[in-house]
Amino acid sequence: MKKVFVLLAFVLVSSLAVAQDDAPETTGEITVAQEKEMEQVKEKVDKAKAEAKKEKKEAAEQKKKDAAKKKEDKLQKQIDSKAKSISKEENKVTKLKGQLEKGKLKGTLSPVNIQKIEDKVAKSQMRIMKEQEKLTKLNRKL
Repeated sequence: MKKVFVLLAFVLVSSLAVAQDDAPETTGEITVAQEKEMEQVKEKVDKAKAEAKKEKKEAAEQKKKDAAKKKEDKLQKQIDSKAKSISKEENKVTKLKGQLEKGKLKGTLSPVNIQKIEDKVAKSQMRIMKEQEKLTKLNRKL
């Protein structure tokens, strides 16, 4: 794009320099040929400006699309992370409940140990609920 502007500026300057060299020094009038040439140069400059504006607009639109895609990918990654966290907590709760049942059947757990395990289960279930709320919020954003 910069090359186009530099080229147009060079063409404009060189055409003006050539036009000045060709003009007789005694007359201050512009010939018809020079007027046509100047009009052509103006048209080329206008076209180049329009094209540059169009390219700039397209680049801005592409940038917006890329930003939106990046944001969506980030949200999807967060959603996957939350789902994985929930799954881990659920596995932890299942394991703790299994230990509790096994200990109760064997009779190896004291009431204090039973209470500790039940507290851990309740705490993990609270974490699961919080993570699920966060997951639903992220899904709404997506």
